[in-house]
Amino acid sequence: MSMENNTALLQNPEVLMKRKVMAIEKINAYMQKLETMEKKFDPLPHFTLHNVLSQISPQFYSKDELAQIEKINQILRQEANLPLISQSKVKRIEVNNKKRYHSSNEDIISDGERKVKSKSVIRRKSIIRREETLLSPPPPDLPSHVNNMIKVLNGSDIKYIMCKELFKSDLNYNLKRLSMPIAKVKSDFLTEIEKATLETRDQEGKPIGLKVTVLDPCFNEFSLFLKKWNMKTTGIYNLVQDWTLVLLKNNFKENQMIDIWSFRVNNKLYLLLNTNELQEVEESVKLNNSTVISKTEEDQKSQRVKIVNS
Repeated sequence: MSMENNTALLQNPEVLMKRKVMAIEKINAYMQKLETMEKKFDPLPHFTLHNVLSQISPQFYSKDELAQIEKINQILRQEANLPLISQSKVKRIEVNNKKRYHSSNEDIISDGERKVKSKSVIRRKSIIRREETLLSPPPPDLPSHVNNMIKVLNGSDIKYIMCKELFKSDLNYNLKRLSMPIAKVKSDFLTEIEKATLETRDQEGKPIGLKVTVLDPCFNEFSLFLKKWNMKTTGIYNLVQDWTLVLLKNNFKENQMIDIWSFRVNNKLYLLLNTNELQEVEESVKLNNSTVISKTEEDQKSQRVKIVNS
């Protein structure tokens, strides 16, 4: 091919464009090669893979790369063979920004043993909780006088909430509240809307509460608020506002047991407090009536025997 033909080809726009594209591709390939060459070898992200490959096929690694892998291997071996802390050393523990010291005659356990022990403790706690739920007594029968009162009010959806032991704080007129730990609640007596209402807070972060009607053991009616306080480990339902009126109307005592029931009248939540005292009175009256009837029957039988004998 002559020089004239070469110059003609060089002046062709298509040929120039192809050569330009080829030159750009070569430059890009060269720059990518430089970038890969400049990257430093870091075996840590995939150390297990690098460690195995370096032993099986060391030709894929340079001397420096093999030295880095071996150095990491040495560090791991040293950490694996570290001795336990001696008995004479004292371990310092910081709890709630307060430093305390303790020593032990036994060796301090390793992290692996500590994890195993913590797991076993968690399993034991879960087993204990399951046993507690299985051994928990069934809810008591609804007393007849309570059932009759609920029928009078056209109540429905009766649920047993809990057996509440009255403490000094419940009888304190200054605190003005009856506490009901959620952990001891036996049934889900609230609707989803009511649960959401109990979780709402005002601008000061205080719970708004849910308005409920409370009946005391004598069926006196009170209007109170049910509020939920979230503690660190659990939550507590509290009957507040006018709880002192309930205390004034009733002669509650410390350590007294009260059954708390819930029911609904036209979807409105009612809570009923029952001390079982009325039930005991009813049972005693029934017992007295039965004894009187039995005595009269015995007297009648004795009179009949006397008449026959005469």
